[in-house]
Amino acid sequence: MPKIDLYRKIDEKYCSKRNADIRVGIPSLGYKNELGEMVQLPIDEETEEKIELNEIEKGWLPEEYDLDYVQEFHIGNPSALFGASAITDSSNQIGIAAHINSREAMFQETIPLKATIKDTPEGQVLTFRHHFPKDVLRGVIKLEFFFYLASVEKKHPFQADEIGMRLSDNIFETQLVIDGTGSTFPITESSIPGGPLWQLRKHWDDPVVDPFSPASVEVELNKSHPLFKQLSDSYGKKSGLGKALMNSIVAQAMAMIIYQTVLEMNNTEGDSWSFDIAEDGSILQIVGYWQDTFEVDIQDLSISDVFNSLQQGLEKLNRKG
Repeated sequence: MPKIDLYRKIDEKYCSKRNADIRVGIPSLGYKNELGEMVQLPIDEETEEKIELNEIEKGWLPEEYDLDYVQEFHIGNPSALFGASAITDSSNQIGIAAHINSREAMFQETIPLKATIKDTPEGQVLTFRHHFPKDVLRGVIKLEFFFYLASVEKKHPFQADEIGMRLSDNIFETQLVIDGTGSTFPITESSIPGGPLWQLRKHWDDPVVDPFSPASVEVELNKSHPLFKQLSDSYGKKSGLGKALMNSIVAQAMAMIIYQTVLEMNNTEGDSWSFDIAEDGSILQIVGYWQDTFEVDIQDLSISDVFNSLQQGLEKLNRKG
């Protein structure tokens, strides 16, 4: 059923008719390295809507570095948005806000840009700046930008009349994919004296919808185990015994998750299912990514075939890297 707006909104047709000249700049991302130097990540029009951070900057590690996001919004002809027959009255103000959310990091917030758009023939540039601390940098972070009514002094028919009302659909949206699609692993820690170094904890009910996060599945590391220090010392490193041990744990856990997920799907759906039915960020979507990326054999579904083909795929990827 078509959507009917009860008040005027800023869209492509309106901007073209009124010559509003609204342009969205390419996002600018950067971080401070261990020397305190700002490193800019190369973003262009081809990558701006889905930014896979470790694909474009191998030196950036989400567990070590924060991330700064900057983006400009150019309003070439603000007056086109104001007036009795326009979006809002000339005495009012229009803002731009960003809605940021991540299922994996379990947060969401809406942040208005500091400056607002006023009725003027002079062009305006509004800048969005946001600092992402490293403790929220996991999974996929989505950003969606839109116009909203920032202040109301005077009202007219067919115009938004309350502060905060949206004046557009998303004018720009992007995804920050942390550490490569599907590679952020839900690892937790506990203390179990005399227990194993690690255990896989399965909490999911439906892999099609349940998120790939500690709420659904986790690799639980035992801080009381004698080898735990080797694992903790390996964080952020690219080689060494601790890193090799961690890689082995992750590979075994991946094989177990793939096997269990495909087994459950076969039991409930038979041969009729595909990875296309997975919701964004779900366990099934991640398993599908692994299966495709590492060429995992799930045809006859034995744990040995899954693990061996996964190991071969990981080795092949490491040689390319």
